[in-house]
Amino acid sequence: MNGLLLAEGIVKSFGATRVLRGITMEIGRGEVVGLFGPNGSGKTTLANIVSGLLQPDRGRILFEGKDITRMTMDARFRAGISRTFQIPDPYPSLTVVESVRVALLGGQAARRARGEERGGLEEELDSLLVRTGLFAQRFWPAAKLSQGCLRRLEFARAISCRPRMILLDEVFSALSARDEAELVGLMRTLHREEEISFLVISHNPLILEELCDRVVAIEDGRVFWEGKPGDLAKYVPAANHGHESEIHGEG
Repeated sequence: MNGLLLAEGIVKSFGATRVLRGITMEIGRGEVVGLFGPNGSGKTTLANIVSGLLQPDRGRILFEGKDITRMTMDARFRAGISRTFQIPDPYPSLTVVESVRVALLGGQAARRARGEERGGLEEELDSLLVRTGLFAQRFWPAAKLSQGCLRRLEFARAISCRPRMILLDEVFSALSARDEAELVGLMRTLHREEEISFLVISHNPLILEELCDRVVAIEDGRVFWEGKPGDLAKYVPAANHGHESEIHGEG
């Protein structure tokens, strides 16, 4: 595998509660990896550690061969790791265009630090809004956006640095079928045209089967299963042996 990111031996506790128990996971260049598991399995904690929001107690994170374990989240953004959050939390008083402009200023600085070319700010801003389907809502305050538009805003901010990898934390949850289809299409376009790698966290196996090259299932802070998305039904959560409700979306 042409490795882009390696999370190796990741351990994390909160007080007396051990959340991650030695997770090792690799993501290749241009690969789309799904992260699946029951609530409380450690999916978001792992994403927070990969993105730099949290530090592991033990283990390391390598990105493009460089140890970034102690890098801040901002430094990882500049290096090319971006993310969305399970609960969108934009500045409610900022308009869409203001919110994306703030992210884009940081994104252009990140690309300048990597020695990459960057275009004019306003031209790139308009392009981002068109690409993410937000141009018509560009002057709306974030507080008035629908759930689908909030997810698009998350995407626009995440891709502002032209990242190598994006972590998507339940980005397709609580969406209408139309919004979900449009975001899936946007993700596929980014993957195809810019070869961005993705880590897709979702409790929906159908989304993972549709989007991913490979799925990693974790439970109780450990990797319990890894394989092709079409084989996801073979994974039965350890806490529910004999019950496949999670796999088939019945629970």
